[in-house]
Parts: sequence; C-alpha cells; structure tokens
Amino acid sequence: MKKIISTILIVFPLIIFGQTHSIDKKNMSMSGTPSLPDISINTFYNTYDTCEVSWTVIKDSMPSNWGVSFCFPTCYIEGVTSGQSTFNPNENIYLNCHMYPNGQSGDGYVQMQITTNNNFVDTVTWNGTISSVSSLNELVSSENKNIKNIYDLNGRKIKKFKSNNIYIIEFYDLSRKTIFKTI
Repeated sequence: MKKIISTILIVFPLIIFGQTHSIDKKNMSMSGTPSLPDISINTFYNTYDTCEVSWTVIKDSMPSNWGVSFCFPTCYIEGVTSGQSTFNPNENIYLNCHMYPNGQSGDGYVQMQITTNNNFVDTVTWNGTISSVSSLNELVSSENKNIKNIYDLNGRKIKKFKSNNIYIIEFYDLSRKTIFKTI
C-alpha cells in the first residue's frame, strides 16, 4: 500500500493598507488678548496617495461671543462646519483654525474629525485662550520663566517694548505663541 499524503494549501487573501496620509500636529494651542481680531494656528495634512477627504466639527466649547472658521485648504467663512476635497499624492495641505474672541476673554476648543478614503479617521484639536492681561510687562513678568523669545512683526528679537506695537511671544514648550499689542 502506498501512502498518499496530500497537502492542501489554503490561501487567505491578505489586504494591505498602506499609509495614505499624515497630519503634522493633531493638538494645538493658541492664545491672545481680547483686543485681537483673531487667533490662529495651523498644521499640515500630508498626502502619500490620492485622498478623498471629508471633515466635520465634532465638538466645540467656546465663550458665547466667540466665532470660529477653518482653512482646509480653502478658507471658509464663520459658521461652515464641514467640507470635502480630493487631494493628489505628495501634497502638503494647509489646515488652519481661526478663533474670533470679539472682545471676550475665556478658553475654548474645537475638534475636527477628518475622514480619509472613507476608511481612516483622524481628530485634530485646537485650544484657544484669550487672556485680558493689562499690560505686556505683566504678561512677561507672570510667564517670564516660560518665555523663550519676543519678536516684533519683522521677526527681530526685541528687548524693549514700544507703544502701539504688536509683539509675538514664543514660549519654550513651543506649543503656543502669544500675539500681544501694546497701548
């Protein structure tokens, strides 16, 4: 008798999903004063393949007078809370949030859900703080150990403040920058 050994090879289909995109930063903070018209911060959505993208605001909590708008990549007016686009491979798409304090101090946040190719879901969060600091000197003295540099709008480091100028304060943790106008 001959033994016949047969081998049955079962092949399971293997589906491999490659990475189609990345987002530089998914959690960002920005700050300013009530006198500013808006505060904003951006990141980039990077494509490695063609991406069909839809986005929608899923959560927000802001003071009653505040407004918000987005650029992704088109800049939308206040009140637009969703959109969709198709991006080509190897693009860096501008993704931005503006918060408009309308003279009101407070803290707020917005979360955007981004769905790529009906398969991948990312959440991007913007946190905003509007602080009614009475003077730039008060801000600098209260946060002195956290401040890395102070710049004018031309990008030059400054050491003395002048009236009626706008300054950008960079903090060591690099998670936020404050724009401040002197009176």
